[in-house]
Amino acid sequence: MAGWFTPLLRRRAALAVAASLLAPWAVGQFVKGFYQPGLADDAVRSQLLIDFIVIGTSLFALTMVATWLIGCWVTAVMKGPRRDADHFPGAPGEPPP
Repeated sequence: MAGWFTPLLRRRAALAVAASLLAPWAVGQFVKGFYQPGLADDAVRSQLLIDFIVIGTSLFALTMVATWLIGCWVTAVMKGPRRDADHFPGAPGEPPP
């Protein structure tokens, strides 16, 4: 697992997971501020609907992060280990035979 899961990919994955959880929650909290009792009809129901939308958005975003990481793994498996071939005769910088 350590071969394809580089430190850069770890940082990007951690950032993507954090953004998937925090961004919908922050937007949901902001939007719920507009639905207060007395300002909106049935404010509690509207806030609950926003909570459901936030949960769905977070799950969808986490699924997309998981799909991205599976794609990274598949790409690493398909590329395989690095192999160096024989040098091509007459390559630049190589003396003639």
